[in-house]
Amino acid sequence: MAEDSEVYLDISIDGKPIGRIVCKLFREKAPKTAENFYRLCAGDVKSPLKDQQWLSYKGNSFHRVIKNFMIQAGDIVHAAQKGSSASLIGKGGCSIYVDEEGVNMDRESSCYGNYEDENLGEFSEPFTLGMANLGSPNTNNSQFFITTYAAPHLNGKHSVFGQVIHGKSVVRTVEHSKVDSDEVPESDIRISDCGVWDESKGVPLYNASNDPIGGDVYEEYPSDDTHFNEDDFGEALKAANIIKESGTVLFKKKDFTNAFFKYRKSLNYINEYTPEPDVDREKNEQFTVLKMKVYLNLSLVLFHLEEYDNSITYATYLLEMDNVPDKDQAKAHYRRGNNYLKKNRFDEALLDYRLCKEKNPDDKVVKQRIEYVENLIEKKKEKTRKNISKFFS
Repeated sequence: MAEDSEVYLDISIDGKPIGRIVCKLFREKAPKTAENFYRLCAGDVKSPLKDQQWLSYKGNSFHRVIKNFMIQAGDIVHAAQKGSSASLIGKGGCSIYVDEEGVNMDRESSCYGNYEDENLGEFSEPFTLGMANLGSPNTNNSQFFITTYAAPHLNGKHSVFGQVIHGKSVVRTVEHSKVDSDEVPESDIRISDCGVWDESKGVPLYNASNDPIGGDVYEEYPSDDTHFNEDDFGEALKAANIIKESGTVLFKKKDFTNAFFKYRKSLNYINEYTPEPDVDREKNEQFTVLKMKVYLNLSLVLFHLEEYDNSITYATYLLEMDNVPDKDQAKAHYRRGNNYLKKNRFDEALLDYRLCKEKNPDDKVVKQRIEYVENLIEKKKEKTRKNISKFFS
């Protein structure tokens, strides 16, 4: 049996990569199941089926997703490529233990190489790997699932063989994908690549930033983090601040995309852990002040990413809050005005610049902006007058 006990799954949605899931396999508790999963990730076992293809999870799709429960993939018979019949996906599978005799016996079911259960343990935590089966004992093949929540109703019914150790945000992205009434994802969610993992291969993410710069060691989703007690508002505030500052370091390096991910992550922690005023008024106020800063940062970084509508949205969020200091209101109006200017919405830009000036009368830059936009509006009016005069001449 191979010594390696960690494997990776690179995930894409509609052809766009979102990141890597790294799994640790429980070889001692579930040796046969762990070996099967390991080899299907490595893709080094040939199928005895007619096509003689390599058995692999590469190209396989996630065919079932249930929020607050699990995500499921591994039908390498029917869900290995685009264009497969939707009615068949999820009804097949093939383990590395298949042989020609087994193929002939199982042709009607499309499930080949079924093998016995192992480690019928507890699903007490999210990010646990379990083998799907045919609804009866000892019918494991290649289909597997990753829990996204504790699932005690599965205890003693499915082989537990591993856990996710990196890329939890990727699992969450798949979990939150839109599905139809049959729990089938509306998007094409695939394992674009897979294999044996070690630390030299890293954990690329495209839907988040796992850069530990600035001391950010926290999970993308607050509920998945274990670095502090969720009832400790002080530690939660510290985490949200560290994540925000991590984003600022990246912003100064002009890494705007990853700075955005950090600011968005900080906002998630703020929204998750802000206590009600009657529970802890001081911490509520501190979280609120931090939220104002993050809204401003999100508006700024989205402007640099040329996502003007989203930048406007975050500036507006700040302006809709209570007790916002004049200085912060001025920044929000200025940034929203810059976005309107980029969108050639001159009247709205002018209004925001004027409101900025009201909150910060000594700002010379905004005075110049006001004059610039007023000139643009006048030129536009003059052009309109000339066009109208030509029409009637």
